[in-house]
Amino acid sequence: MDRYQERGVSSSKEEVHQAVADLDKGLFPGAFCKIMPYDRFHGSIDHTDGAGTKAGLAYLAWKHGFPINVWRGVAQDSLVMNFDDMACVGAGAKGGIFRVTQNINRNPFRIPGEVVAELVAGSAEFINTLISHTDVDIAYSGGETADVADLVRTITVDNSVSTIMFKRDVIDASRIEEGDVIVGFSSTGQATWEDAPNSGIGSNGLTNARHDCLHPDYRADNETYSPEMPPNKVYCGEYHLNDPLPGDERFTVASALLSPTRTYLPLIAELVRYIEGDLHALIHCTGGGQCKIGKFGPPEVEYYKNNLMPIPPLFKFLQEARDLPWLEMFSGYNMGHRLEAVLPKNRAKESIILARSSGIEADIIGKVRKRRSKDRVIIKSDQGTFRYP
Repeated sequence: MDRYQERGVSSSKEEVHQAVADLDKGLFPGAFCKIMPYDRFHGSIDHTDGAGTKAGLAYLAWKHGFPINVWRGVAQDSLVMNFDDMACVGAGAKGGIFRVTQNINRNPFRIPGEVVAELVAGSAEFINTLISHTDVDIAYSGGETADVADLVRTITVDNSVSTIMFKRDVIDASRIEEGDVIVGFSSTGQATWEDAPNSGIGSNGLTNARHDCLHPDYRADNETYSPEMPPNKVYCGEYHLNDPLPGDERFTVASALLSPTRTYLPLIAELVRYIEGDLHALIHCTGGGQCKIGKFGPPEVEYYKNNLMPIPPLFKFLQEARDLPWLEMFSGYNMGHRLEAVLPKNRAKESIILARSSGIEADIIGKVRKRRSKDRVIIKSDQGTFRYP
């Protein structure tokens, strides 16, 4: 059992995948998101996701004196985990309407109304940013805030997003073919629509991240972790929230871990505009990190990643904090790029230029080749070669 599972979290979500294995796969079974019938020309997408345990980290930071606006980043995280998954099938890339409803479950003994107000304001603020940088319209219709102190220790922040799109515009990852290349788009730096540099963390792997690097002093905040967690896996690091991030002192440990999840939707719209016919797949490297792509594409191919981007300081810090095996690092974190495009090699340069014009570094990080073994994803890096079935 890896460290992530010992803390009650699964990066592969095998039990979830087994539970839904017999459900209708929709109109495009190979697509990144399920697309259901709507009418003759359109399909519909209904998507639900959230900020995960990053909300617990925001609570810890806020409790220890960080300004209340830390919650605005959590609001963005929860929305991006929906918008960018949906954008990977082309939703929103040519405009259209996203309809958003929000579901907040809170323990009102610990989470006052002012935090809920920040989450709502942060959602509206981020939605306005997206509207100003894309052709998409977003209807933010409210939702449900439930006071469930018996069930939730602090707070969960989730959103449900729905839209319709033309079937002809769907990016179907089953189109991946041998000979394609994989272009990675950096999760760090500062995109043209962002107002501050991004550490690259996203919204995945935060359970390991906070417990591996934060000091045992935080064990006193026992509402921020499960009492069933093994005691030696709870806040077992050396760092405090305000400590400078080793390797990049633009960030503190807290600001690096709470860096808002980047949206790639404005970039995806540009990729669709210029490369649409040759865009065989877009992969949002969330749960599963660099292995996410292994869930998509025809079974006879494998993904060979031998030119990953330099590992950002945050991920080096997380690995060194508790000597987490690199095998787990690559399957738990995006490790420097959180979006991939799979396309013919002769279109790669164009996609890289589009990304750089948006302030996002990009490069060919791997290729699609005929499958040679049970392995689906092979990562060859300075840290070693790692194989994932």
